[in-house]
Amino acid sequence: MKRALLIAVATLALSGAPALAGGGGGSSGSSSPSSSGPSYDPVEEYQKGVEHLQAGEYAKAERAFKRVTKVAKKDANTRYMLGLAHYGQEEYKAAAKSLERAVKYDAALYQAHGKLGVSYLKIDKAEKADAVLSTLRGAEEACASACPEADKIVAAIAEIEAAKGAAEPIETSSLAPLVQQVSLETGDVLYSEALRLINLEQYDAAIAELRDAGAVLGPHPDVLTYIGFANRKKGEKDTAFAYYNAALAIAPDHLSANEYLGEYYVELGDMERAQAQLDKLNALCPFGCAQTEELAKWIAEADA
Repeated sequence: MKRALLIAVATLALSGAPALAGGGGGSSGSSSPSSSGPSYDPVEEYQKGVEHLQAGEYAKAERAFKRVTKVAKKDANTRYMLGLAHYGQEEYKAAAKSLERAVKYDAALYQAHGKLGVSYLKIDKAEKADAVLSTLRGAEEACASACPEADKIVAAIAEIEAAKGAAEPIETSSLAPLVQQVSLETGDVLYSEALRLINLEQYDAAIAELRDAGAVLGPHPDVLTYIGFANRKKGEKDTAFAYYNAALAIAPDHLSANEYLGEYYVELGDMERAQAQLDKLNALCPFGCAQTEELAKWIAEADA
C-alpha cells in the first residue's frame, strides 16, 4: 500500500523532550515513557550525559549514559557517547568496548568508527585499528562521495590516520571539537529536515538526518520510529522492526510506533499480530485517532 505521508513538521522543545511529529498524519503520542515504560526518561538522561560531556565531567556523563543503556540497550548513539565518556577518563579499553557495540548496532555511525580506531591505538591494538580503517575505506569507495555520510567517513579516516602518525600521545582534549558539535539547538533543525526528506521519499538522506538528530536528542521514540519507517520504505524490514521495538521499549503507548508496527505485520501477512496492534491502538484512542484509522485501512485492504 502506498500512502501520502504529509507528515507535519514539529518544533522540538529544546528544554526537554522534543515535541512529537505526526504518525499517519497525526500526533504520535506521549513523548515521555508511559506507566508501563521505564521509571525515568532516557531522553532526559541522555541529554544530561551530553551536558556533562560538554563540561568535561566524564564520570558523570558515564553514569548518565549507563542509565540510558538499561532501557535503550542497543541504541548506537548512546553506546557511542558512553565510549566518549570512557575515552575522556582515559579508560581506553572500556571506550573500545562501548564503541564496538555502537558500530555493531549501527554500522553507519562512522564517527564511532573513527574514535574506535583511535581507542585501539591507545591500547596497542594496531591491527584492530587497521581493520577499522579498512572498513572505512571500503565504505568510502562504496559511497564515492555521493552518499549523505561521505563527510563523516572521510573525517573518521582522517582521525585514525592522524592518530597513527602522531609522534606524541593523543590528548583527551581532542574530544572537545567532537562533543561541541552535539548541541540541543540543532535538534529541531535536524529532525524537521528528516521529516521533510521522508515526505519527499528521500529515505537515505532522511535516515542520515535522523541519526544526527539521535546524537543530539538521544533515543527519543519519534526519532527511532521514523528511522524504522524510512528503513521499511527502503525494504529493510528487519531493521525497521528493530527500531519500532526500540521505540516501544521506551514509550510502549507511542501511537505511530504501534501503527507502523501493525503495518509491518500486514506487509508480512501476519494479520493476527496486525489486529493485535489495532486492538492496542483502539484502547489507547477510545475516541479514535489518525493512527487507528490508518491501520484499520491497511488491514481492511489486505483482507479484501
